[in-house]
Amino acid sequence: MPVDADASAPSPAFALTCLLCGWQCEPQFTLRCERCTGALDPRLDLDGAAPRESGRPELAYQDFLPVEPRFLPAAGISVRTPCRPAPELGALLGLPNLWVKDESRQPTGTTKDRLASVVLAVFRQFGIEEWVASSTGNSSTSLARAVEHDGSMRAHFFCGREFAGDHRAAPGERTPLTVVDGSYAEASRAAQRFAEENGLVWEGGFFNWARREGLKLTYLEAFDSMDVQPDVVVQAVSSGMGMLAARKGAEEYVATGRLTAVPRMLMVQQDTCAPMARAWREGREELTEDDVVKDPVGLARAILLGDARATYPYMRDIAAGTGGGIVEVGQEELVEARTLLHKLEGLDVCHSSAATVAALRNEAAAGRLTPDQVVLANLTGGDDPRTARRPD
Repeated sequence: MPVDADASAPSPAFALTCLLCGWQCEPQFTLRCERCTGALDPRLDLDGAAPRESGRPELAYQDFLPVEPRFLPAAGISVRTPCRPAPELGALLGLPNLWVKDESRQPTGTTKDRLASVVLAVFRQFGIEEWVASSTGNSSTSLARAVEHDGSMRAHFFCGREFAGDHRAAPGERTPLTVVDGSYAEASRAAQRFAEENGLVWEGGFFNWARREGLKLTYLEAFDSMDVQPDVVVQAVSSGMGMLAARKGAEEYVATGRLTAVPRMLMVQQDTCAPMARAWREGREELTEDDVVKDPVGLARAILLGDARATYPYMRDIAAGTGGGIVEVGQEELVEARTLLHKLEGLDVCHSSAATVAALRNEAAAGRLTPDQVVLANLTGGDDPRTARRPD
């Protein structure tokens, strides 16, 4: 039985640990390993850790977060969302044990609200009041909204011109937006230069461990909502920070006895921008310059990351380590899957979310998923801002 949340409780003890070489350091806001530049991950003391009674995700799972509850921003930055069986869709796919986690119920319509709450809390904990970030739209929208609720912070946002319409927060004095003539990668480089030139903190994107800790809560909630353990987890990916968070959450629940095994993890990209899926299919350990999609396009705008060289090794490790994979789906398949979600389950989600269903359909048809397996699909958000249209 969960105990009551305690907003004054200290955070569990933790150390930052490199995912590649194991190097460790004391708690601080730093993005890369000093020895090998690998991604850092907070490793908590989970002795006695358990969910708590609270309507706020961050307080319900405070034992699993590397931040003191007193540093959390205002309630409502992120919320709990439903995780439920999808019987009609599952029957059509040949996966009768299908569950869906509906993150479109978040305040801005995407799972990125979860990372915004924890990123702000970590920044507060380390005394960071002004910082710089870049995004294709969802993350920056969530972060800007969180900053607007916190008068102590100022954040500078950068995006490529193609994604300017996807940043759905009106720029303000504390949340200015700079639009860069170029791609997301070029906008990120411009943001990092701006941060360095002005002595500001670079928020870090995928390599910001606070982001992944926030996204992890999606999966802890889902595992606790299910009356059976998932055999397979599926999510659309661009950099893949959501799946790195999923593995972390599963490992922590195995360590605390709430799961017996880490599920197989299946990652999905769209065919117009699928550098990781193609490298995985070809058995390659790294991406090269030739894999970079210079000007990515596609219906699933939230996962239009053309340069995944820095993050692919982590996704490959997850796929190999869990018996999962990285697959791609076509544009017509995205449309069909989105329509099925709406017609059969009443869920109006974005094409990136629908990519999960398209992939499950293909995997089940190929016999790589079977009717006896319990499958959890994380639907990461609602309508794509530029391609929103209620399915027929």
